[in-house]
Amino acid sequence: MEDLSRVELMLFITVYVVIQIAIGLWFARGTKSDTDYYIAGGRLGYFPITLSLFATWFGAETILGSSAAVAEGGLSGARAEPFGYAICLVATAFLVAGKIRSHGYVTIADFFRDRFGKQAEFITAIVLVIISVIWAGAQLLAIAAILETTLGLPGVLTLFVAAGVVIFYSMFAGLIGDVVTDVVQGLFLMGGVLVLFVAIVHQFGGFAAMLSVIEPDQLRLIAPGESLFTRADAWAIPVIGSLVTQEVITRFLAAKSTSTAKAAAFSAAGLYVGIGMMPVLIGLSGAHMNVPGADGDNFIPAMAIEFLPPMLAIVFIGALFSAILSTVDSNLLAVSSLISINILKKLHARSSERRQLMIARFGTAFAGAGALAVALGGSDIYELIALTSVFGQGAIVVATLIGLRTRFGGPMAALACIYTCVAFNLATLLVLPMMDAISDGMAMGPALQATLAGDVEPIDGYFIYSVVVSLGAYVVAGLLEGPLRGGKPQKI
Repeated sequence: MEDLSRVELMLFITVYVVIQIAIGLWFARGTKSDTDYYIAGGRLGYFPITLSLFATWFGAETILGSSAAVAEGGLSGARAEPFGYAICLVATAFLVAGKIRSHGYVTIADFFRDRFGKQAEFITAIVLVIISVIWAGAQLLAIAAILETTLGLPGVLTLFVAAGVVIFYSMFAGLIGDVVTDVVQGLFLMGGVLVLFVAIVHQFGGFAAMLSVIEPDQLRLIAPGESLFTRADAWAIPVIGSLVTQEVITRFLAAKSTSTAKAAAFSAAGLYVGIGMMPVLIGLSGAHMNVPGADGDNFIPAMAIEFLPPMLAIVFIGALFSAILSTVDSNLLAVSSLISINILKKLHARSSERRQLMIARFGTAFAGAGALAVALGGSDIYELIALTSVFGQGAIVVATLIGLRTRFGGPMAALACIYTCVAFNLATLLVLPMMDAISDGMAMGPALQATLAGDVEPIDGYFIYSVVVSLGAYVVAGLLEGPLRGGKPQKI
């Protein structure tokens, strides 16, 4: 971009962010309790829930991470997008949302407390906090990648600025402000992605010409040397691993009825597939273009700068911000709810309504600080989010699905399931890959660093294995508990 365009872009982003903050604060001005803050009083309709679900999930992974992975390795690089997560949205609506919503919970950990006891509630909240904080850190990395590419600003500076803006906005806007701005951001995002897609099609001289440059090898779902089991695991991560997440469940809880929540989920899944295919096609065709700076997570921003007129490039960069802001503020609110309601539950229980709201807002600030710390550590966006999808998540899915629909298994079953899964994940994602790197001659420090950065491959099928291990632990512990304690839910 020329200097003038960079100035225009910086001005646009500043104005855009200020407007978003103003909108969020305006609609959040009536927030009086942490229930209003976290689930908007459970009174939202079909349209805002649809766009909020879409905007929350359509984040850095979809636009930046997956398009870059597809450009580098074809469809085998990012199989989860867009179909895996769309399937997950539909499955969540069918299997989880209705049951959770009917009991008036605010968090998933609330269900674990009523079904499996207070210790299971606490451990579940800790695991979900870790997942959401790392996920939010990945979104902040995406913001830094965009600004570094488009404006030439230092990545560290943009991380601090982005974190400060998102923390302030999320602290005071709450879910109602988040959802209202999601509507704006969702529309803006769809328009921005469509603009870039049309521009790329024009560069090729038409849609057919664009498709013609895609080589057969790029369409393979299995990478060279990859097993069918590994391929199945890559699909299981988005479909099963994201089935029970606080960010999505919050939207269902905020809907005015279960039928509204389900209908919104189906519509959001349709939007996700339709809009999500565009970055995938851009990645497949754009791999054959020689665009300066189109490497890694900078692939899409570089394409926008290269092929869009300055004002349209500004619109598209704003759309990227929409996607990322929608996801990261949802992450922060999810962490805040788990901390204030489930981890600090004694303080929460004896606090006044006003103080509960204050604790909620400080919890959001704490979550933002944690996300910034993760982002400063640095990692590839797609790999970072893929890791968070599996850490302890297999156990939470297993315990939730069995606990919601059967009377089998109690506190011992849930705890055994979670502890076993976390230990298994640590072994397959960190310990064993690091040991392999050390056995190949790498020193311990560099081996650990390479493992954390995703440069060392985990065990094939690690997520499916974690689900199987979690299920086994739950069943064995449930049988040991016996029918009286293990089969009697507390409130469900």
